Amino acid sequence: MSKLSATWILVLLSISIAGSAQRLSSPPPLPAFPATPVSIGASNLPFQPIGASDLVRITVSDSPELSQSFRVDKNGNLNLPLLRTPISAAGLMPDALRDRIAAALRAQHLFVNPIVDVSVIEYRSRDVTIAGAVKTPITIQELGNLRLLGALSQAGGLLPEAGPEVIVEQANGNLQRFSVRYLFDGLHPELNIPIVAGAQIRVPECERVFVVGDVKRPGAFPFANMEDTTVLQLLALSGGLDSFSRNKAYIYRTQPGNPLKQEIEVPLRRILDRRSADVKLAANDILYVPTNGKLKASANVVNHVTGIGNTAVSAAIWSSH
Repeated sequence: MSKLSATWILVLLSISIAGSAQRLSSPPPLPAFPATPVSIGASNLPFQPIGASDLVRITVSDSPELSQSFRVDKNGNLNLPLLRTPISAAGLMPDALRDRIAAALRAQHLFVNPIVDVSVIEYRSRDVTIAGAVKTPITIQELGNLRLLGALSQAGGLLPEAGPEVIVEQANGNLQRFSVRYLFDGLHPELNIPIVAGAQIRVPECERVFVVGDVKRPGAFPFANMEDTTVLQLLALSGGLDSFSRNKAYIYRTQPGNPLKQEIEVPLRRILDRRSADVKLAANDILYVPTNGKLKASANVVNHVTGIGNTAVSAAIWSSH
């Protein structure tokens, strides 16, 4: 073998040995996740005062009897094993309850220097009830920074038959009414008030007005307010007049303290001809549009003779009046 070939073989062997030594001396790769154990099941709920029916997790070092979950009773007390008397928990923040439990363990000579941890697993004492014309009537928990629109959102929003206002009764009995229109128009942020634990939010259904008689679709229709609901609007909602309505209609209105309804005459023909002002309706009004029997009979006769149809005959007779 030539000297040149031997030299190349020695160079290649040196490179291979150096690479092997480098691989052997490299430290092992770090683990993808921290090797330090982490606690599982710790609560991430925001700190709020503890109340009746809340579920708390207590951990006491070297005490499996006390290291478990406990439900606060309806009187706001915690009944813990080993302790002779209940611990009053209502109104305490978790760290204050921790200190109270530690003090009780020392006072009863169960531990010299107990290490205690308290977290809330579930709040049930911070009820906010949302009822009425919402998609999902529900009781939610107020866990800090809850506002009116957020609460309504958690109930799925309002139903189409929701009335014109939202009623909020706070825990202190303070009653507030808010216009649905202004609450949702984005121009009145001050109406999106904070909601505290114990509040009740009610969305009453919209009141209704009724139309019967000679209209195309008699029935009940939502009553928005006094400004928006009139005779002409109700006629439009009901599909308009049928073929043989009279010149006058009647509103039957409930009177407070009187079982009899008030009858109000409506100059229907004059309103349609724009010779009289439209008439505003009140909640629960009944608009009755009588049928013109003579007109209907005349139309039937003419239709039988000519065959041009009741609607055309009715229009011709109306126009002649």
